[in-house]
Amino acid sequence: MRHKESSIGTALRSGFLAILLLAGSTLAAGPKGQVLYRFQSGSDGNYPLASMIADKAGNLYGTTYFGGGSGNCTSGCGTVFQLSPPSKSGGPWTETVIYSFQGGDDGANPEAPLIADKAGNLYGTTSAGGNGNCDDVNMTGCGTVFELRRAAKPGAAWTETVLYSFQGVPSGQGNGDAAWPNGLVFDKAGNLYGMAYDGGYCYTDETGTYCYGAAFELKKRSGGAWSEKVICRFDGPNGAPASAIFDKAGNLYGTAAWGAYGFGFVFRLEPPKRQGGAWREDSIYNFQGESDGAFPQFGLVFDKAGNLYGASLGPGYGYSNIFELSPNQGGTWSESVLYSFTEISNGYVPTVGPILGKNGNLYDTTSEGGQFGKGVVFDLVPPGTQGGAWTENVLYSFDGGSDGFAPYGGLNFGKGGALYGTTPSGGNMTCGNGNGCGTVFTVVP
Repeated sequence: MRHKESSIGTALRSGFLAILLLAGSTLAAGPKGQVLYRFQSGSDGNYPLASMIADKAGNLYGTTYFGGGSGNCTSGCGTVFQLSPPSKSGGPWTETVIYSFQGGDDGANPEAPLIADKAGNLYGTTSAGGNGNCDDVNMTGCGTVFELRRAAKPGAAWTETVLYSFQGVPSGQGNGDAAWPNGLVFDKAGNLYGMAYDGGYCYTDETGTYCYGAAFELKKRSGGAWSEKVICRFDGPNGAPASAIFDKAGNLYGTAAWGAYGFGFVFRLEPPKRQGGAWREDSIYNFQGESDGAFPQFGLVFDKAGNLYGASLGPGYGYSNIFELSPNQGGTWSESVLYSFTEISNGYVPTVGPILGKNGNLYDTTSEGGQFGKGVVFDLVPPGTQGGAWTENVLYSFDGGSDGFAPYGGLNFGKGGALYGTTPSGGNMTCGNGNGCGTVFTVVP
């Protein structure tokens, strides 16, 4: 429940706020990097926290946690924005807010990545708002799943529709709906699946209410309505599931907190073998907090061979790892640490998992470290045919200036293979906390 948030949810939100409150300035504009947009703290939004997606024309789409100039939220309830490339080489990119959240039934404070259907319509989640019975720091509602339908004519307004409002667990006890959703993924049939940090199974004692999160599905019914079903409720001490991704067989994977050793785990949800049956949850790897790492971060990616890649905090939590999980015969999985961040100049503390390039390299960001200590964009190059270690290259070091710093939401590829990302801080320094309003940047590998 949001008004008495679980210890897992509290820890996650504390970590998120710590990133937002980092002191400093921006990112070093090297020969391969460029700042495309600096948020202005007004109706254009501020604090972008998620990776962006691109369309075939090269437009970028993303969200901001605050801003928008409307609603009953402090500093605005967040936005969905479009960033369009210049018509002439070297010109400025153009930012357009395609929706400003009002903080009521329509949702508030989006913090997870968007996804798009084949028609170019956008889908996403808000961490708060909606009509559910949750309340946390003056934000009402348990979060929503929304659709933004592309305008029929160029320049016309997009249309926002709330597909589902999460209800949490109003009694604070037992099984209930999800709350605080953190992302979406389509299955092959066009149904939506996702994870939620809160809700699911809850219990209450004299110290408060503790909820462990859930996985959910949304199916489109005849007439256009969507119906929601919780497919897995996590229970203590495991919880706060995230990072939804499907394999080729239709199994759903994610990351979660705690696990067998208390350092987090990666899990698989197998769909029911018959209609109406239950999904089955298996832990495929439990982190031990030693050389294998601890606390897997948001975001997983598959390669063509079915191996999973992600990021975790490292031993003692001071550094971090990029890891690989490989399936074995018999259903077990093996974990390998591909790279450990042990030198501050190489960056450390990735806040999300990497993405996979066509060349087999892994690309990601760190929120700290680098030449100036403000985070980096990097790639990992796989070993050659003769074996050996993965090699890290720092592609971009943030310097704490006007370009943004501490990238948070990860990367995505756009037109031409360029990398695009956001920083929640830096850029225009007019936002209320003095850390800046955030930026959108690009790096050409």
